[in-house]
Amino acid sequence: MPTPSLTSHYKFHDCGGGKQMRYALFEPPNPRGTILIAPGRREFIEKKYAELGEGLLQRNFRLVFFEWRGQGLSDRFLTGAKRQRDHAIDFNNHLADLGSLYGKIVQPFQTGPLFLFGHSMGSHLLLRWVTERQPMDIAGVILTAPMLALASLPVHAVARSMTWTAARLGHGADYAPAQHDYAIQDYTFANNPLTHDPDRFAIMEKYFAAYPEMTVGGVTWGWLDAALKSMSYVQHRYYFERMSLPVLTITGGADRVTPPHELDRTLKRIRKAENHIIPGALHDIMNEADNYRAQAWRYIDGFLAKVMA
Repeated sequence: MPTPSLTSHYKFHDCGGGKQMRYALFEPPNPRGTILIAPGRREFIEKKYAELGEGLLQRNFRLVFFEWRGQGLSDRFLTGAKRQRDHAIDFNNHLADLGSLYGKIVQPFQTGPLFLFGHSMGSHLLLRWVTERQPMDIAGVILTAPMLALASLPVHAVARSMTWTAARLGHGADYAPAQHDYAIQDYTFANNPLTHDPDRFAIMEKYFAAYPEMTVGGVTWGWLDAALKSMSYVQHRYYFERMSLPVLTITGGADRVTPPHELDRTLKRIRKAENHIIPGALHDIMNEADNYRAQAWRYIDGFLAKVMA
């Protein structure tokens, strides 16, 4: 099996304090707009570009891909023996990184209307960023499986208290229960919650095998505390009243990570939201089997046409 290759387009952005984020720019011959793609947890540029990027380039959009700090080849929050641990102190760090990338890389590169495209954790962070920062030059937002609730860890007082206590007692950088360093035997296709397509499921594992420095393991108590705090924050009754942009959300009807029935109540509060559920689809919609991806593309094409009309 050939070794997966890293894109030759990637560069590094200093997002403050010498901390670097990896990003990549792609440009078709006649761009009609620009799209910033925000990955989900553990994801990296090459996985997002594999088919999503190809499809968007065929639709003549300039693309900006990046990797959140803590994953891919961007700087990690922990180093040495703890480097694999997916850690966070506060998601506001990610929002600051996104703002830095937006101002110094995305805006100067922009041609035509600008769209944001996020998946899972990336969707969550994009929603927070546009709602709180309200940037003026964004035309619309596309979100797949937004992480507004987690099936395995509902946002309630007991869970928040546990993660807060563990983090404050000095265990923030320790793995949460059942979390550990990456082991390929733990990521098998059978019964996976992400996709029905075995070849697309294997993309991430092939890169992790070829480039161990890209590997991301489980989450820490600190990450859980930051995630639960952020999800609780956006679920506040009046939070999304500030959101005025057109938003397209696509969730899988069989999603076991961010199940649609947990998201519906929150997404309905976004005034200009167009929410779609694809029956039978799992969490990683743009990496799903062809029939599910085709439905997602129809929603995306329709949304882009409407906003750009």
